[in-house]
Amino acid sequence: MNKTRKFGFLTKKQVEVLKLRAQGLTQAEVARKLGTTRANISMIELRAKRKIRLAEETLKVVSSIRSQMSITIEKGTYLADIPSIVLRSADKRGIHLKTNIVEIVRLVKMHTPPCIKKGRTTRTLLFKISPEGQLLLSEASPTNQED
Repeated sequence: MNKTRKFGFLTKKQVEVLKLRAQGLTQAEVARKLGTTRANISMIELRAKRKIRLAEETLKVVSSIRSQMSITIEKGTYLADIPSIVLRSADKRGIHLKTNIVEIVRLVKMHTPPCIKKGRTTRTLLFKISPEGQLLLSEASPTNQED
């Protein structure tokens, strides 16, 4: 069993070195304090900073994936199909919606100006979902208005 404790991607030793360096100690001072060589501290610090850079890049990618997403509901879509379209789209992006089927239908039915006629959408609708799972039905653009 590996006795090296991890803190996210960093080892306990890497965290310790970074803390001491953040306090203003030189690599040589950190080495003396930890009973090792300056070259070893340099390598530990280098590896820790590389892991941090990779983690930051990963977070940027995840953030862009989770940024507000849009779901287009085409004109003529059945009202009964809209909740499943919205829920599936959010699920594919890994976003847990803070709403349910009934609320999605209510949101469409209460939209102003009205956008449902004979159980179908009368124009293209645009839902927006925040990374936190908030759902909004945006105003249809003038190009999407019913003729």
